Amino acid sequence: MVGGMERIEQEVTKVRSGQPAHVRFVATEGSTMARRKRSRVSGAVLIIEADEAYRAIIETCVGLAACRAEAVSDLQLALPMLESKSFDALIWGVDPEEERWSELVTQLRARTDARVLLLADHFEPAQAAYEAGADQVLPKPFIPSVLVGALKAALRRSPSLMMHLASRVEIKGMTFDGEGRTLQFNGEQVSFTVQEWDLLAVFLSHPNRFLSAREIIRFGWRAGDHEAEQLRTYVRRLRLKLEPLDVGCRLVSQHNRGYCLMVD
Repeated sequence: MVGGMERIEQEVTKVRSGQPAHVRFVATEGSTMARRKRSRVSGAVLIIEADEAYRAIIETCVGLAACRAEAVSDLQLALPMLESKSFDALIWGVDPEEERWSELVTQLRARTDARVLLLADHFEPAQAAYEAGADQVLPKPFIPSVLVGALKAALRRSPSLMMHLASRVEIKGMTFDGEGRTLQFNGEQVSFTVQEWDLLAVFLSHPNRFLSAREIIRFGWRAGDHEAEQLRTYVRRLRLKLEPLDVGCRLVSQHNRGYCLMVD
């Protein structure tokens, strides 16, 4: 350490198809006060990554996010840990040859309420896993600073939203079941994807109030790198599911005001 400054540099070389691919991570710590601030652990994170080099970089990213990391090499080693320990977030570098992403994410969701961040190098299966319950999907190889930011954002998720999602709520004959992500009304039932349910939960937490896209995201809704654009798509999907039931609420939008779940 020189002049209170510490420089950490790791360079990892991976070989794919005979071609070297470099992942370079440079992190610099500043003053003693800044180091003390970062030393306060704000969450427990479980890392699942088969590649030792990637695993080392992910552990460093977790540390820079002021979190405590535990790491395993595959999902089967992670499952018993999820049964016996509590984690705030899970970072999973999925094997590119894995074809059962959605099924495996469902298994994770059955064992933990932790935020699930996937590192993936193929879009289609990653999207399927996202709909199955992953909170965010990042490309692999990843930019370390982006992973640190994504982890911090995941840990800032609204506590009130989490409590609401875990509950069973009845409003004017409508039963919202957070565990099954379903709405029951007059003998009919409709199911929602994770992102649809999260968005509905935000509206249910603030009925009869217009919410801007910025507020909805601040309240904890997540939809990847283009949340504001995706919001319109998910609002439309909610309407398509709610309107056929003729329930006692409707989702409306107004220019310059945002979106509102009007409960009659």
